[in-house]
Amino acid sequence: MTNPLARINTELAPDAGVADTVFERHPAPSLLFTRDGVIASANAAARQLLCTVEVPVAGAALADFFPANATSFIGMPPPLCVQRTEVRRADGSLFFARVRVVAAGSGPGAPLLASIEDLSEFQAEIDGANREFEALTSAAGHDLRGPLRILKGFTEALADECGDVLNEDGKNFLKEILKAGDRMEGLIDGLLSFSRAGRADLSRESLDLTTLVELVFYELRHAQLDREVACHVDPGINAWGDVRMMMTVLRNLLGNAWKFTARNATATIRCHLEERDGRCWICVTDDGAGFDMAQATRLFQPFTRLHRHDDFPGHGMGLATAHRIVKRHGGEIEVESQEGQGTVVRFWLPRAD
Repeated sequence: MTNPLARINTELAPDAGVADTVFERHPAPSLLFTRDGVIASANAAARQLLCTVEVPVAGAALADFFPANATSFIGMPPPLCVQRTEVRRADGSLFFARVRVVAAGSGPGAPLLASIEDLSEFQAEIDGANREFEALTSAAGHDLRGPLRILKGFTEALADECGDVLNEDGKNFLKEILKAGDRMEGLIDGLLSFSRAGRADLSRESLDLTTLVELVFYELRHAQLDREVACHVDPGINAWGDVRMMMTVLRNLLGNAWKFTARNATATIRCHLEERDGRCWICVTDDGAGFDMAQATRLFQPFTRLHRHDDFPGHGMGLATAHRIVKRHGGEIEVESQEGQGTVVRFWLPRAD
């Protein structure tokens, strides 16, 4: 295997004599690795950060330290790849980092240079802020339920006791109050689900997602027996995750597919596997309303809706909750859609160690 440092020395001549020293002494933790994902060299800062001071790094696989992103680093688009990812030290401990990858030379076979910025301190602050926010959200959600139940209870009592003396406008006003109360109740439920997704303990196990998807399909069919929806799921879809949280993900994704195909005379929803970039993506595909991809960046934000409530009722929390759960598992989720043609939601989860 050609040493990338030697190649850089050749390309940087006549000043290349200092390249080895500059790389070794550079304060930013840095790795040089080949296009096939083998680490050729790590400077002193990287060896310190990765706890490999006494253990040689050269010859190790990049995936040993970047289990979730090694493939994307190797296939990085020019000229720069920047990702926030989880890094695994030699002792097995994990930390978050911002990794920047650039080509360390010209030509398609040039080695790659990665610099690692440790975000542990910032991540601790973010985690603390998130815990405070989630505690506040949970408390606020529970506290809002009491007044809402009172509001809905008195509104229903008013309709029962005084409905006969109200004119049509008065009756319509009461209906709108009750509809708004139901919607508020849904928003609170969504808020609490979103909060739980961020703070509940993960208990991972081997999951038969094919069976879980079939269970969700069963629930959807029996909630609306009058709909004609062809539901398909590939056999042998497995994953490693928390069964309760993954059921929440599947209910949200398949529920969205069911909802956004409501205007189809006949609809088709599929859950299938897709191999891409060395990863196995779990896909939920529908032929429903779709949406403009220019709005896609907003999809995973809480309370975000891309359709009118009158067209497709909802609270804008489903995808945000699914995104949060998938990210907590260490995976990724993305959406592809076309207006009037349907939507594909894809996610992948890390395999068991």
